[in-house]
Amino acid sequence: MKRNKARLQGLSAGIIFTTTIFAAFYYGTGKFEGTTPTAEEAKKTIQPKDPDKVLMEKEASKEAPSIVTYTIKVKTNMTTAEIADRLSKEKIIDEAAEFEAYMNDRDFSKKIQIGVFVVTNNMTSRQLANTLTH
Repeated sequence: MKRNKARLQGLSAGIIFTTTIFAAFYYGTGKFEGTTPTAEEAKKTIQPKDPDKVLMEKEASKEAPSIVTYTIKVKTNMTTAEIADRLSKEKIIDEAAEFEAYMNDRDFSKKIQIGVFVVTNNMTSRQLANTLTH
């Protein structure tokens, strides 16, 4: 019985000694500072997360590009540069010069029709050209 008691005391002493070494290292290095969560962080950790809500939050956080619609009135003697500038100001196209070059390079400038046209910012240069020439 004495042998078992001595073994148990030795094991207990070893556990206490090891725990003391770990505690001294942990608290002595300062690694524990700033690890206490704020009340808000603790609430987030404790509250169960609804998978559907998390998915909806992720989708909502993705910035969906807004679609801009503009009605342009093309008048007699209106140049391609004037049309491109107006479309650029209304955020339909990014660069007026690029769109003007596209229209000139493909001879769309000669085919622009007079009238009222509805255009959006998600239209390609080709789609815009087709809209303005038909």
